[in-house]
Amino acid sequence: MVEKGVMVEKRVSIPRSSVPGIVSPAIPGRMASLLLSLLYQLDQTQWLTPEEIFAHQAKQLRLLFSHAARTVPFYQRRFAEAGVDADAEVTRETLDRLPILKRAELQAAGKDINTTALPKSHGKTHQIETSGSTGRAVRMYGTEVTNLFWRACVMREHFWQERDLGGKLAAIRWSRKGVAMPPDGAHGDSWGPASGAIYPTGPAVLLNVISELPDQVAWLRKEAPDYLISFPSNLMALAKHCIERDISLPSLKQVMTVGETVTDQTRRLVREAWGIPLKDSYSSEEAGYLTIQCPEYDVYHVQSENVLVEVVDESGRACGPGEVGRVLITPLHNFATPLVRYELGDYAEVGAPCACGRGLPVIKRTVGRQRNRLALPDGSTVFPYLGDHGDYKAITKAVQRFQFIQRSINEIEKLMVVSEPVTPEQEEQMRALILRNLGHPFNVTFTYVDEIPLSPRGKYEEFVSEVAG
Repeated sequence: MVEKGVMVEKRVSIPRSSVPGIVSPAIPGRMASLLLSLLYQLDQTQWLTPEEIFAHQAKQLRLLFSHAARTVPFYQRRFAEAGVDADAEVTRETLDRLPILKRAELQAAGKDINTTALPKSHGKTHQIETSGSTGRAVRMYGTEVTNLFWRACVMREHFWQERDLGGKLAAIRWSRKGVAMPPDGAHGDSWGPASGAIYPTGPAVLLNVISELPDQVAWLRKEAPDYLISFPSNLMALAKHCIERDISLPSLKQVMTVGETVTDQTRRLVREAWGIPLKDSYSSEEAGYLTIQCPEYDVYHVQSENVLVEVVDESGRACGPGEVGRVLITPLHNFATPLVRYELGDYAEVGAPCACGRGLPVIKRTVGRQRNRLALPDGSTVFPYLGDHGDYKAITKAVQRFQFIQRSINEIEKLMVVSEPVTPEQEEQMRALILRNLGHPFNVTFTYVDEIPLSPRGKYEEFVSEVAG
């Protein structure tokens, strides 16, 4: 291919062929054919206008609502009480009339939230269980159809970010104790069931995220991966470790993040450490992919072909660009456990239409969960400003890891893992900085620990409120 008079090599990925003796063009198998068919459609629908995208969603929602009202006891009552005809055309006014589904309601519904007659064409069901980071876990069901859309979104992300599927993918993520430990980690011959179903991919390697930073660096230098995926908190620590010791990872082309909120500081540190971009996505156990970072800008596009995402304020009004609100989701294809306007517990900022030209709605950033909000004595809650990490480093470099916990309406505890003792004078300086950042005279205490506990799925949060959540 020629671009501006210069020959540019264009990489073409050839799918696996299911017919012996035929390799190019390939004749894909059933799963690959289904995925490629969906991906062809997704390549078209991303360029529709927002109104056209909602029109497609409305057609799917009408089928979902009709199915739910007929076969799901919870929704038989829900639609009747809301005075909504589940068989009628779906409009934005229809959605406004339907109540928001709270987590406690979903848990209390029990089996009544599941369909009594799943269409056979949707395939077998599998159980989905959330991590329960905001309380008791949610248990529900997915289908072969929902799994297909999850795989399609995985592939869309790879294509958007122009990844070479023949490269090596490294993951530093949570694993069971004793699994994928250094120095070897674990090895696989494929990137996973999504890409592996279509293409012969490069290898994948895994290291347990509980590994020490020097062990992570040694493992990465030995494996020399093209791509690295991990939690933002781990990547920040790893990037700082490499910057401070002038350690390079020359094989890396791109870093991917999952599971936690990505900050501007995370992106800056990754680029400073390794000179490569950070690419993020936002997903949930209940619905799969919700957003994928735009390939051209540091904003996120809602995966509207997979899920209806609403961002609303405390009164339920739709938020506009620049406003932060609660995230509601309606997965479009889950006929096993329909979720209609389900409140995830996350907060996000709505973005303006993207300059890339895609009509998919824009989320500028996700800002955390309800349990990450600071509770104030007047009954309100806000996302806390904890300050710049450099301000704390200026006081002492002894703090290796930390976590703020709001124990009560007036008490903040800071857990710290330190490399050397922190003096009383340094504690007082930190206390003054914390109070200045939070803007309220909390009682701030310090607790020194050997490690900061992670969530059951290996996630780390800088601030947790036991009051707001």
